[in-house]
Amino acid sequence: MFSVLVTIFHLLTALLSIIYVNKGLKRFNSFLYKNADIPEKYTPFRRTDRDNWNRYEMYICSIILFPFRLLLSFAILIFFIMTMFVATFGFKLKNPWPESRLKAFKPLLQTLAKAYLYANGFIFIKEKTLRFEDFIPDYKRTELSKGQPSIIISNHSSWYDTITYVYKYLPSFMSKVTVSKYPLFGWITTSLKSIYVDRESEESRHKCVTDLAERVTQINQGQLFPPVIIFPEGTTTNGECLIPFKRGAFDPLLPVKICCLKYSKRRFHPVMDVIGIGYMTLFALNQLANEVEIIEFEGLFDPTYLNLQKYPQEKRWEVYADACRDVMAKALGINLIEATYRDGMEYQKKYVTGKLKQE
Repeated sequence: MFSVLVTIFHLLTALLSIIYVNKGLKRFNSFLYKNADIPEKYTPFRRTDRDNWNRYEMYICSIILFPFRLLLSFAILIFFIMTMFVATFGFKLKNPWPESRLKAFKPLLQTLAKAYLYANGFIFIKEKTLRFEDFIPDYKRTELSKGQPSIIISNHSSWYDTITYVYKYLPSFMSKVTVSKYPLFGWITTSLKSIYVDRESEESRHKCVTDLAERVTQINQGQLFPPVIIFPEGTTTNGECLIPFKRGAFDPLLPVKICCLKYSKRRFHPVMDVIGIGYMTLFALNQLANEVEIIEFEGLFDPTYLNLQKYPQEKRWEVYADACRDVMAKALGINLIEATYRDGMEYQKKYVTGKLKQE
């Protein structure tokens, strides 16, 4: 009986995968998604790899790999949640980690995050360490650059960024408030002591800055809070450029740790741009192998060398943010483009869905 149920599950999930893969391939083969004749501010959100997708690989993986990957991913996710529940049971999330629990559970939770990546086809997880001096000739290390990170900044192009950083650091995240409402994953990010912000609320943005400053102070005092991962672009892009950074991570003018994530464009590029989290996950699960590279800079990036005191107070964070953005772009080998979250929304409405009248 068990083998019959397994067979039925396999056939049904494989069939559903084939149906939705085929639907997605047709949808994203549209000229609307391929149109390159667009203003530069929209290019960070355009899907550029459509002609590289291998439909036959996706169909074969739907039949052979997708049911196993789906089941394994779900099992690992449930095990992660159970482990996190035990790890956080009995103490308030606003308090730091008890040292004994952190030592006991952190390696297991990181291992489970890595296993989840493997289950989603990320067979190749590479790690590389760089030095700031190789990109900024006049950069000087200070004692502050040797400290423990309280803020980690990174580019943002995929929801797999979160899983990758849970594997690497088991951090908190600064994230939009809607993430807290995601089934299962919202509970996980909340349990990791994440800081949420409503982008449309000025009050929420101010509170977020205050909460971040408090968290930085707590970490610098030696309390066992995880470092806060901030994606300063404020949205996801296609991973082929960096858009301007938001203020949050740089407002304290304290050293930050810089990391970057780079996904392979072998065939399907597992980034979100305009295709959405659903199809991105489906196509990633139906690719034989995915690859992510974690690029970590040695030590913390100390803004002392920028001589920020010579700039007006309200401009200092921008100078600091631009310096971080520049070194990240060089490390990733990509360009800087002036665009915003709203440009991404406008691109989707104007060129993809056609709901906004074109000029």
